[in-house]
Amino acid sequence: MWLWIFWVCWIIAIFYQSAIYYYGYRLLNRHEEDEATYVLKNQSLPEPVSVIVCAHNEKENLMRLLPALYAQNYKRFEIVIVNDRSTDGTLDYLLQEKKRHPHLKVVWARFRPNHISGKKYALTLGIRAATYDKLLLTDADCLPSSRDWIRGMSAALDSAALSSVTLEETNSRKKKLFVLGYSPYEKHKGLLNSFIRYETLHTAALYFSAALAGHPYMGVGRNLAYRKSFFMQKKGFFKHIQVMGGDDDLFVNEHAMHSNTAISLDERTKVYSSPKKTWKEYYRQKTRHLSVGKYYKSFDKKWLGALSFSHIIFWLGLLGLIGGGSEPYLIVSGLIVKGFCQFLFLKTASRKLNDPINLALLPILDFLFVIYYVVLGVSAISSNNTRWN
Repeated sequence: MWLWIFWVCWIIAIFYQSAIYYYGYRLLNRHEEDEATYVLKNQSLPEPVSVIVCAHNEKENLMRLLPALYAQNYKRFEIVIVNDRSTDGTLDYLLQEKKRHPHLKVVWARFRPNHISGKKYALTLGIRAATYDKLLLTDADCLPSSRDWIRGMSAALDSAALSSVTLEETNSRKKKLFVLGYSPYEKHKGLLNSFIRYETLHTAALYFSAALAGHPYMGVGRNLAYRKSFFMQKKGFFKHIQVMGGDDDLFVNEHAMHSNTAISLDERTKVYSSPKKTWKEYYRQKTRHLSVGKYYKSFDKKWLGALSFSHIIFWLGLLGLIGGGSEPYLIVSGLIVKGFCQFLFLKTASRKLNDPINLALLPILDFLFVIYYVVLGVSAISSNNTRWN
C-alpha cells in the first residue's frame, strides 16, 4: 500500500512541476521586447529619472557603484543616496562626491523609528526626496551591466504607449507603473556560487513568466522601477509596515497587475550583484527574503507553496520508490519527463537573460533545492525578526 502512495504522490508532483515549467518555457520563449527596444532606440525626450540607493556602511561598494551611475547614457537623471546610519565614513565620502556631481542628492537617515524597518524607512525618505516621478531602485553592492541601464528601464515604463497609432490614442493609454528587471549574481568558483546563481535564475524565471501570464507577484529591489506618484498615492509600505522585509516584493505583490506591469529581459538593463561568500551569510540573507512570502496574496502563497511542496515530494518519492524496488523504467520515465520540462524552462530563461549556468549540475542543484526549501522555508515561516544589515 505504501508503495502505491509513493507512486500517486510522485506522479502528482511530476505533473504539477512539469506543467509549471513547460508553461513558463512557452511564455518566455515567445516573449519579444520589441516595444521597449523601440523606445530605447528612439527616446528623444525621455522623462527624467531618480535613481535611489539605500546604503548602510557601504562606502566601498558606493565607490564602485557611483562612477557607473555617473556614466549612464541618459539626459536627465539624479542619484539619491540614502545614508542609513552609517559609521564607516559613507557620509563624508558622499558629501565630497556631491561637490563634484550636482545631480547627486544625499539624504541622511539619522535614526530608525521603532515601528518600521530601517530599509523601509530609508527607502521612504529617498522616495520622498526624489525630484522626478520615475523611480529606479538598486542596492549599493550592485553594478549596472551597461551605460543604458537607466534608458532601458525607463523605456519599459513607457512601453504601453507604443501599440497606439495616433497621438490621441497614445495619450489616452495608461503608462506602466512597474518594471521588473533582472539582477543576477556575479560568477565565482564553488558550489555555493553555483547554487546562488541557479536559485536566482529559477526565481527570476518564475516571476517573469508569471508576469507574462498576467499575474505579476514579485520583483527584486536590486533592479526595480515604479512611479513616485503611485507610491505616494498608495501610502507606500503602510499596509505591511510591521513586516521587517518586503520593501520590494510585497509592494509589487500588493499592487502589480497585468495592465500596469512590464518586464525587461534586455541584456543592457541587467544589474549584477555581489554574492554571499559563505553558507552562513547566504542563510541569513535568504531567511530575510523568504520570511515575507507568508504575507503574499492567498493565490500566490498557494501556487508557490504547492511548487515547493511538490519539489520535496518528488525527491522523497523518488527515494521511496527506489528503496521499494519499483520498476526502474517507470522511475526513469518520470525523471525524463520532469527533467526535460525543467531543463527547457531554465535553458530558455538562461538564454533570454543571457545568464549562462552549468545545467550539467541540474540534478545536484535541484536536490539542493529540497534542503533549501526545508531548512530555509521552516526558518522563514517561523521568523519574526529579520533585519536590514
